[in-house]
Amino acid sequence: MMEERPFTQKLLESEPMLYRIACALLRSEADRQDAMQETALKAWKNRASLREEQYFRTWISRIMVNECHNLHRKNSRYVPMEELPDQPTPDSGEQETRLMLESLPEKQRVPLVLHYLEGFSLEEIARVQHISLALVKYRMHQARKALRVEWNGKEESK
Repeated sequence: MMEERPFTQKLLESEPMLYRIACALLRSEADRQDAMQETALKAWKNRASLREEQYFRTWISRIMVNECHNLHRKNSRYVPMEELPDQPTPDSGEQETRLMLESLPEKQRVPLVLHYLEGFSLEEIARVQHISLALVKYRMHQARKALRVEWNGKEESK
């Protein structure tokens, strides 16, 4: 079982990555913060289940994904008006890209975020999501294809 100091250090190092995962899965800032807190708490309580420290990043990412799913299921019935995203400005490329990512189904969006933004290998993504490597590759292919179509549609309309 990990001792408190190494656990805390690894958790703090993982915080930006975990927040980006929460951003990819949750729209509400309050939900993102709740997911961060619950992930830290659950990780601490279940740290004995981590067999090898070298897999901490994959292990804690899986906890975050599960927590985001739990929050999403709990809150899926309504979206308060104040939490609806702002309309993008026409010259805001970063915001357009974020909105295009958000338009993808979660099953396609999560592997892209984990791979391209967090640097996870495809094998690590398969472990985090509890799916086969082939399915990870397929979902990423489908996501890139959908983004390409959307991006080309935006380019043609300019």
